[in-house]
Amino acid sequence: MDSNALSDSRLPTILLIDDEPDLLIAWALLLELEGFHVLTAFNARQGVELAQRVHPALVITDLMMPGMNGAEVCRTLKSDPGLDGMPVILWSASPDIPTDLNCECTLHKPVAREILLGQVDLLLGREHASDAASPGSASVPLN
Repeated sequence: MDSNALSDSRLPTILLIDDEPDLLIAWALLLELEGFHVLTAFNARQGVELAQRVHPALVITDLMMPGMNGAEVCRTLKSDPGLDGMPVILWSASPDIPTDLNCECTLHKPVAREILLGQVDLLLGREHASDAASPGSASVPLN
């Protein structure tokens, strides 16, 4: 979870960007237990800089953050040719997540563990053990 560490090349790296420290730490621990290398950023600008430096396999960002918001994070990352093809999940506690965001998936907080992991596995092309038991468990539509 060290935001200054370079990614462990043996594990897919996920970058979490959220200004809620408790939520960020909890999801980072959960993703690490699922076999991911996780980097965290407590603000959007730091997250964008980290993504540009490390090139994670996936970015998960909050929508509502002070300064730069999640929509701006998505636009910035998607316009960077060095990050071409990197998927972004945007999540928010807001009931009104814009539909015109340039991200692969939007999720409403609180997010069920199975839903988030299902979307992460789908976007990274990974098979998840719970998918075999319930094929429709990750039914959140991709944008």
